[in-house]
Amino acid sequence: MRWPLLLLALLAALAVATSVAVLTCEPQTARGVGHPQYPMLLRGDPGAGRHEGILVAGWAAGVLVLAFSVALLAWGYRRRGRLGRMAIPLAAGFVLEAALFTVVIVAYARSLHDPAPHLWGALPGPTAWLVYLFWPVQFVFVILFVATFDQWYWTPDDEKRLREIVRNRADDRGPGP
Repeated sequence: MRWPLLLLALLAALAVATSVAVLTCEPQTARGVGHPQYPMLLRGDPGAGRHEGILVAGWAAGVLVLAFSVALLAWGYRRRGRLGRMAIPLAAGFVLEAALFTVVIVAYARSLHDPAPHLWGALPGPTAWLVYLFWPVQFVFVILFVATFDQWYWTPDDEKRLREIVRNRADDRGPGP
């Protein structure tokens, strides 16, 4: 697999999804509606009119950001063009993150039509999904990176090669002033 081409394709797809979200026309009430008692004050609407048209593009952009991040991590893990045993944890982490992000988007879409928010602790449902589950799961990738750093990213062989390069450069320069 050509990793740079995969990364470029993910970035292009992300640009398309983001462009669709940004270029989608706003409804007239997106900037607020007049207040009945105070004419200078604008009231916000529940959000359904503003967000329903771009939820799919926003979801696609979010999943593509996750895919790009995991692909960059995977690019560092590849040896001789293959991921080997790291493919399963990376794929599982991506699927879990994408599923949780999808749940957040679906919960938010449902909350747009619900006048009374359902609270989990002190947070509305979609925000609770995001804070309590989505964000902590991202540490799976951090832990995976830290736990495997010396086996995949900076191996003893890499350390040995760096020491040889430094020693050769010091020999080329000769004695210092």
